[in-house]
Amino acid sequence: MAVTMATLGYSTYFVCYKLLEEDLGLRAQATAQVAAHLVSVDDHLIKEMMGLDIRSSQKHPAVLEFKRKMAPIIKENGIKYIYVETRLKGDEIRYFVSPDEERQFGEPPGTPLQYFYVLTSEDESQYRNRDRFDVEDPLRERAYKEKKPMYYKPMRSKWGQLLSGYAPLYDQEKRFVGFLGVDIAEDHFIGSVRYIRNIIFLSYGILVLVGGIFLYRASRLLSKPMYIDGLTGLYNHRYMQVRLEEEISRAIRYKRTLTLLMLDLDFFKSINDRYGHIAGDLVLKSLSAVIVENLREGDISCRYGGEELVVILPETDLKEGTPVAERLRKAIESTPFHLSPGCPPIQLTVSIGIAELMEGDTGQSLLQRADEALYLAKSHGRNRCNCC
Repeated sequence: MAVTMATLGYSTYFVCYKLLEEDLGLRAQATAQVAAHLVSVDDHLIKEMMGLDIRSSQKHPAVLEFKRKMAPIIKENGIKYIYVETRLKGDEIRYFVSPDEERQFGEPPGTPLQYFYVLTSEDESQYRNRDRFDVEDPLRERAYKEKKPMYYKPMRSKWGQLLSGYAPLYDQEKRFVGFLGVDIAEDHFIGSVRYIRNIIFLSYGILVLVGGIFLYRASRLLSKPMYIDGLTGLYNHRYMQVRLEEEISRAIRYKRTLTLLMLDLDFFKSINDRYGHIAGDLVLKSLSAVIVENLREGDISCRYGGEELVVILPETDLKEGTPVAERLRKAIESTPFHLSPGCPPIQLTVSIGIAELMEGDTGQSLLQRADEALYLAKSHGRNRCNCC
């Protein structure tokens, strides 16, 4: 009996270990995708950084700006490193020059250093120029071949045991330039593994099925949701704030347009009062699905709070944004919302405030103008769109 339970306990531990590995990998990948939206890299910057030594590069404005933007992401999400890298070609490639390093990393003589760290969140004061270059590994080989977001299981490198996530980077002309990488350190991963192991020791002797369910839930809880609202599946309020500021900066820098929609479900309180809060949650979830189905690729839908939603429309002026808002309004008005089997569907409407980015706008002022436009739509009878 003891042997059977020990075997089942080990099997449960192994399953939870793999789940945790997957969850942390997806966290690294998701963080890389979010951080990639905050970075602007092109061939000119890459060549400029390669022409600087490691001391001079630390003072470059792009490096300082990168560290500033990445600091809150690192602080809140258990990340060790965030960096931008590119693959070198031809005479740009470096090679191992130290036999000691070759022995240390198990690399044969003449191994090429094909990758260059353009930007990094680290303090590089103790590094050498050699440390700005790195070798091929399974994740890089696959990433540069497929050019899509991905993660890789814990892997040994010269920086330690790391679990890495990648997101592709493109310049303003939509040309692929490299990847943004996010590394979660071994100690973070091992600490979570020990947490699971301790639960197994504590639950030893309990029914295996109950223990397995408990351990599965524990491993899932270790991967905290970062940027997704748990009810609606839209981006959450924090992501909306970060992304809106970044889209405003990009619009100002490249003289592009930007429009913001603020949506509010009409008479939502009466739905909660009549059908209950569970039905209200179901309505919000269904409403969010309708919004996502009717947005364009590149539009960003977020939950602002309660029944209020925000949609960011990059590269869109007021003239283009108004039909988008009207399309959403009509789609919601014409959609029957089912609260439970056997009950007749209910009809819903939304009021929408529209605001276009103007000179001098901040994220807060743009949100405020969209909110004022929403108030106008509400005060003029609801189920309509208003601009401000």
